[in-house]
Amino acid sequence: FFAAMDGSSVDSIRANFGSDHNVSYAAGVSGMAAQLDGSKNGYIDYPLPNDFGTSTSFTISFWLNTTLAQKDNVNADGVLALGSSSNFWGNFTFYADHTTGGNSDSMDLKMYIRNGTNDNWDFAGYTGNARWPKMYDGQWHNVVFTYDATSKTATFYRDGAQFDQKTNESIAFDGNVSKLIVGGFEQASGIQGDYAGNTWMSGFPGLIDQVRLYGVALAAADVAALYANKQ
Repeated sequence: FFAAMDGSSVDSIRANFGSDHNVSYAAGVSGMAAQLDGSKNGYIDYPLPNDFGTSTSFTISFWLNTTLAQKDNVNADGVLALGSSSNFWGNFTFYADHTTGGNSDSMDLKMYIRNGTNDNWDFAGYTGNARWPKMYDGQWHNVVFTYDATSKTATFYRDGAQFDQKTNESIAFDGNVSKLIVGGFEQASGIQGDYAGNTWMSGFPGLIDQVRLYGVALAAADVAALYANKQ
């Protein structure tokens, strides 16, 4: 699955149209990018991310751009979510959690990911000194997560370089894959509740570009190439 965000929410690989909800488009890391306003009503949803939900090994890649002035110190801001018709947190959810210290450009960028019928929060501990640095600096940043099911190794990359890696990880989508949400939680699209019942949630305040989902775990060199080529 690939959504270039070049002026519309079209998946340019398989022509799977998404639906824009209060989204505009601005200059991206490559071409155009989706401009989210940080509201509960600003997001894009896709009916399905093609066959990504059947993957065992996989890669998730996207680009972010937001500023310190846009930083939300009150709400948790949804970035990218693969919904589930049977689970409140979906199959995966990336979100920028609320934080204290509004003058810091670091981000509490957290990830929840499913392990079949269980929750996996091993990639949500990026708080305090473990925050992602310089993410609210008005520059484009590439975030990539890979999972190799054979070696049970999961790796986070920031701007082409390894940020964190954990082994002996058990990750599996739950078989109830629903919509892919860009710029919000799955509740933005009314999956397993809504924002009205989860007032701590909000949308992402900034730009998102080049959303790519692969059914394989990309090697470190491939991830570095995505960053170098602004893909």
